[in-house]
Amino acid sequence: MKDLKEIYNKRIDFNNITYSIDMLRLKTYIDYNKYNNIDFYVRTYFGNKVKRFWISDRPQCFKYNWNVEVEEGQSFWFGFFHNSEQKMSERLEPQYNFTIEFNPNKLKKNNLLMYLLSQSGMWKIIKYDLAMDLKVNILDLIIDKSGKRKMKCFSNGYDDKTYIIGASGEGMVKIYNKKKESDLKITGSMTRIEVTREVNEFYVGDSILFNYDFKFPDVYLNQYIYSLSDTMSRNRTIYALLFAVQNGYPISDLSREYRKKLKDMLEGGYKIKFDTKSANQVLKQTMYYYFLDNPLVIFK
Repeated sequence: MKDLKEIYNKRIDFNNITYSIDMLRLKTYIDYNKYNNIDFYVRTYFGNKVKRFWISDRPQCFKYNWNVEVEEGQSFWFGFFHNSEQKMSERLEPQYNFTIEFNPNKLKKNNLLMYLLSQSGMWKIIKYDLAMDLKVNILDLIIDKSGKRKMKCFSNGYDDKTYIIGASGEGMVKIYNKKKESDLKITGSMTRIEVTREVNEFYVGDSILFNYDFKFPDVYLNQYIYSLSDTMSRNRTIYALLFAVQNGYPISDLSREYRKKLKDMLEGGYKIKFDTKSANQVLKQTMYYYFLDNPLVIFK
């Protein structure tokens, strides 16, 4: 079983929520000469770690693809020369797309990862997953699809559940039982909420300026306590619906009118308050960790 401190690289704790970056996709441009050096370096020093290498000519894929497993369960991908893109410039040594995708919480400062990141001083953030951990059982949460068109629930029984809100890409939300998924050695429960953010190629060197006004999902604690006035209320339908929702009925399946009424009831003391400042700050800390604190990287 894993200890809690093992699952984070950089983290921010605020208002009983732990923020971290759980996936990072970065892009830069390098020439063939530099890529050939990378190819030689990886095969020479990490050949036994290469889980898969493949070449693709599909327009939506990279030509050269690598999947490297540095430790059991700790793998990452990088690719060179996207088949749909043109070269970056008309220089004597034209440059092509070099992209890497990894999980900072798992990879941390892996030697191969740090070497690859040192190959350019012009990295851009393309996409990342913001992870927010709550010390609450997933069964004790009321989850709304938050304006998205789709919400799916996958269940393996009891609290081994996963919710997917929205389509893949920008704004997609994944909510699941992190304690069970990572076999954590902790008391109590842990639910992870991941929000996918696609960025318009923001330079890592300018990450100190990065501030994004997140659209967080609507998640509520399933702890509404009925008062005497509630039981005496003439509008008992709303409390019957609340009881149903508290016992697993999807709030998104209610009519728009009743969904709004229920959310208004839960808004005050039961809605999870996510923090935009913490969400932005943990990304900045992660960028500092990999680049500004990496003596191999020279920004251009």
